[in-house]
Amino acid sequence: MATSVAVAEAQTSRAAAAGGWKCAGTKVSRCIEGRGANKLRVNFVNKTNRKVTAEFGVTCASNSGQRVYSLKRNLKARGGYLSQTITCPGGFQDWVHGWQMSSGKVYRTPFINI
Repeated sequence: MATSVAVAEAQTSRAAAAGGWKCAGTKVSRCIEGRGANKLRVNFVNKTNRKVTAEFGVTCASNSGQRVYSLKRNLKARGGYLSQTITCPGGFQDWVHGWQMSSGKVYRTPFINI
């Protein structure tokens, strides 16, 4: 599993340097990338020595409303990760962001337009 996490982090780091991924967070890396007209990819990586007890998801939105997708609960210690491609439905494709809800707080990826 550690190899997969190292690969996921390296791919995200290279793509971020090239301008693809938009990332935030130090203990949990929260990244997002547009993948086409209505698709996005999120990548959450736990870099701590503890399990991250949280809910992870994506919000697709526009002026007419939003669609919220809950993707996963909790990430394993030092190696837990989530990488997923989402297709935002028509009418909810103006902006998107990934999020992590933990202990009553919300941590977000940067907002992107798709």
